[in-house]
Amino acid sequence: MAISPITGMVRKSAFIDITASLVLGTFSGYAYWYGYHVPIVRKREAYYSKLRENQTLKK
Repeated sequence: MAISPITGMVRKSAFIDITASLVLGTFSGYAYWYGYHVPIVRKREAYYSKLRENQTLKK
């Protein structure tokens, strides 16, 4: 009694792994960029804008 070869499982598994990693990586990148980076940059830009405005008013 011979065991039949497993065909297509490696290809399907590789496709699922690559697709899942691309989707999760893209989602994580967007979550970091728009959830952390952009708000911090906006806050910093607002601070420096306010600082620049105060310096020009003093002169």
